[in-house]
Amino acid sequence: MSAVSYAPGGTATTKRGPLRGVVWLVTRQHRATILTVTALTVLTAAWIIHERGAMMDAFHSAGWPGKDIAESDPDLVNSAQRRVSRTATILSVLPIVLAVFIGAPLIAADQEQGTAQLVTTQSVPRMRWLLHKLGLALVLSLVPTIILGALFTWWWNDARAVIYNDWLSGEVFDNTGPVLPALTVFTTVAAIAVGVLSRRVLVSMVVTFGFAIGTQVGWTLIRQRLGTSQLVSYPLDADGPAVLRDSVQLDNWVSTADGKLFGWGTCSDAAEDAHDACLAGKGIVNNTVEYIGFDQMQGMQWTGAGILFGLTVVGIGFIAYRASRRPL
Repeated sequence: MSAVSYAPGGTATTKRGPLRGVVWLVTRQHRATILTVTALTVLTAAWIIHERGAMMDAFHSAGWPGKDIAESDPDLVNSAQRRVSRTATILSVLPIVLAVFIGAPLIAADQEQGTAQLVTTQSVPRMRWLLHKLGLALVLSLVPTIILGALFTWWWNDARAVIYNDWLSGEVFDNTGPVLPALTVFTTVAAIAVGVLSRRVLVSMVVTFGFAIGTQVGWTLIRQRLGTSQLVSYPLDADGPAVLRDSVQLDNWVSTADGKLFGWGTCSDAAEDAHDACLAGKGIVNNTVEYIGFDQMQGMQWTGAGILFGLTVVGIGFIAYRASRRPL
């Protein structure tokens, strides 16, 4: 953008800043949002770094890793679990908050106030203006979540050796690796599409809130299906095999040597002296567990993120098509 000033004698001079044209317009229009998101990102990043440092200091003071503090100091482990869970809860609401307060009003506010018509009837092409608006939304949804997701992944990788390791829970799976940015950018673009269709800020924000909640619920159902479950059997009186360490167990049975499955509680109602006879009568000799191994986690996350990013591209295409066919 050019700024005009006057030199002595009335001669006009032009000063050029780093932001010009539509970039300057969009940035100027959303400067409060940009500053707010930046400040919250910095504060949350500092919080994660602080909490991780405090947790690791406490672990080392308790003798970890040479000492099993899960047994010697369960209160410390529970405290660490609460720290991680509290931060994960904050990160989990980011897709909803950014979609409602950035995505939903992004275009809808300009349509409702008439700004869209004013801008696009000037010298700025409609699609150019729209792409700059979309670009801003993508930056504001991707950059903070990439930074915070990476920091939380760093924290959780250190903590998982001690705290409860249910990596398939939303608390961990959705806030580590590429999933948090993918979920956030998908819900944000969907919110923009809702705003383009509704043309009203309040309506689009309410609909977006419901859609974002529904997306979280739907994602919970999809998450487990991204992996391939496996079965492992081991003797009834033996400890579980190493493959179950760090895995997520989906179901448990007791089974015969040839693999016939019975419910986990089979023979549990029999009297103590009849329990062994019940098992022997049915030929039950093994425990059988259905599980998803920890080695699948990263692949599952990238598969899920790929699906979400693909849907995001579809959403951007819909917004561009709608804007090109109908007046804003």
